[in-house]
Order: sequence, then C-alpha cells, then structure tokens
Amino acid sequence: MTQKLVMLIFSLFATTLLADDVAFFYALDADFQKLKAEASVSRQPVKVGGRSIQVLSLGKHKIYAMKMGSGAVETATSAQALLTKFRCDRAYSLGPVGALSDHLEIGKWYLATSVVPYQKGSWTSGGLQLGKSIESPAAEGPLKIPLPNLFRDVQSITVASGELFIASNKYREQLREITKADAVDMNLFGLTTVCMDHHVQLLNWRVASDKADDSAPEDFRRFTQTYDGAGGEALAELIRNLPPNPNSPETYPALQKLLKNESSK
Repeated sequence: MTQKLVMLIFSLFATTLLADDVAFFYALDADFQKLKAEASVSRQPVKVGGRSIQVLSLGKHKIYAMKMGSGAVETATSAQALLTKFRCDRAYSLGPVGALSDHLEIGKWYLATSVVPYQKGSWTSGGLQLGKSIESPAAEGPLKIPLPNLFRDVQSITVASGELFIASNKYREQLREITKADAVDMNLFGLTTVCMDHHVQLLNWRVASDKADDSAPEDFRRFTQTYDGAGGEALAELIRNLPPNPNSPETYPALQKLLKNESSK
C-alpha cells in the first residue's frame, strides 16, 4: 500500500479512529463508579465551561460521561456541552424517579419512553394546558443485542419532568391527575430535548427511588445511601456487547495498526 493511499485512508477516518462513541448521562455517582470500574480511563477529564466530561474506553467503544445536574435546565446545559464538544452515535442515561403511580415498585427499573414537560404550557380559563409530550428517540427501534438482566423485559413508563423535587402527597395526586404520568423526575425533559436536537438516539432507564410524597426527602436520601450502582454495572455490560461501527478502522485491526504507524511518522 503506497504512502499516498495510507494518508488518504487516514484522512477519511481521522475523526473516527474508534468505533461508536457513546454519551452517558448519570444522576447518581454510584452508577458512574460501577461503569468506570468496568472500563479504562482514556484521558484526563475534559472541561467545558464549569462542567467536566469523563472519557473512558470499554471494548471498542469510547464513553463520554457527564453528571446531569439538578433540574431540566441544568441537565440540558450539561447535555449541550457534551454533545457539542464530542460527536456521539448514541446516548444512555440512568437516574432515579419518584413514583406517581402506585403500580411502580421502589427499587425496580423502568424504561422511560415518553416525557411530559409538566412546567411547560399555559394557564387558561379551562385550566392548565400542558406542553406536548416528547417521545424518546429510542422509539426508532429496539436494540438488536441481548439486554442485561436488569434492563430486560422492563415496563415502559411516562415520566413528568421539571425543575421541582416533588415531596407532597397533595401535589403528587395533582401531578398524576394532570399529566397521567407514571413517575416524575428532574432531568428527562432537558436531556431528551438536547439529544433530539443533535439527532442522537437515546435510551433512558430509571429506578423508582421514592413515592414523591411527604416522605420523599427521607426515602430518597435513604435510597441514595444504600444504592449500589447496579444500573451502571448493567450499562457497562450493554456497551461492551454493542457491535462495533463497521466503518471504523478499529473494526479492522491490521488497518488500525497501519494508520497508527503512519500517523506516528
């Protein structure tokens, strides 16, 4: 292979020396730590403004991880920073939700496929008119790989998302009645909006941490203190099993070695 041809191939793949790049948005540190334990650190954290992006490698995939923050606006700011800095092929998020439906079980995982922005809309003489719900970009189709046991056959739920931590029996009932949502959180509206803007497929798994009632502050604190990061461990298994990008040089070890050798000259 001539040097010109090598350099041509290198220029074509210069921005894709790794297989699919993955964005990981998390709410609980335990999830990040469990995923990090299964991966390797690729480089020092990348700063974007006051936010820090952790860069990991797992199998043939690079992972860009960032904590979402508290509230939909804070989450959107974090997601925008990551997806503007790094082009990602897909995104995953993990976090807790407060159960609005009595059918949700504390400690059980669910797949959030629809998001209701309950603080967006307008008050009219007929009452609150909510903003349009958002369907997850993951609705494009299911993953074509076996899911980890923790995420397998989980129930799909609708999540009401906003800026408030709901800790009131009365408001819990009102929110359930107005939104018809199964759960409530402080991240998904901002995260889903940004991922849709960047055309990044997104999957959101959520664990019920409390019932968004009068006891929510104490129950949520107890949950976070005892939570073992099982979601992060399961997500590491999922990412490891993702197929590599067929257009990436990393899919072809001989070509990858040739490109790296040529670039070092």
